[in-house]
Amino acid sequence: MAKQKTLAIDFGVRNIGLACSDDLGLIVQPLPSLPRRNRRGTIAALRAVVAAHSVRCIVVGMPWNMDGSRGPAAERVEAFMRLLAQELGLPLDAVDERLSTVEAVAIWHGMNRRQQRRYRTVDSLAAALILQRHLEAG
Repeated sequence: MAKQKTLAIDFGVRNIGLACSDDLGLIVQPLPSLPRRNRRGTIAALRAVVAAHSVRCIVVGMPWNMDGSRGPAAERVEAFMRLLAQELGLPLDAVDERLSTVEAVAIWHGMNRRQQRRYRTVDSLAAALILQRHLEAG
């Protein structure tokens, strides 16, 4: 999936962090995060992002437990991925996101205000890290 425009999603409790690659899968661009709303509002917002950026596939951060097992958070993300597949009809992939938020927060605190504005929220920075992992693995 790395050689096409890919959208990464960090499905958080309050926000959905987003990042998008270029067509070649070389550059990662953070996008504004979306507040978590009802299903209809969330899908409509994601559909608009997919259309605006000509996205061809989606990767979603999968919050596995540290021992690699599935917990309640992973189950919520799996349900969200099923909804995305049904509503958007794009290829989906899950990417291990263990510690991506911790890493994003640490990086965030080391940034100046101008750099933070580029990523907009910690959620979008976490999505950018998830997408970078996906592109490097692909």
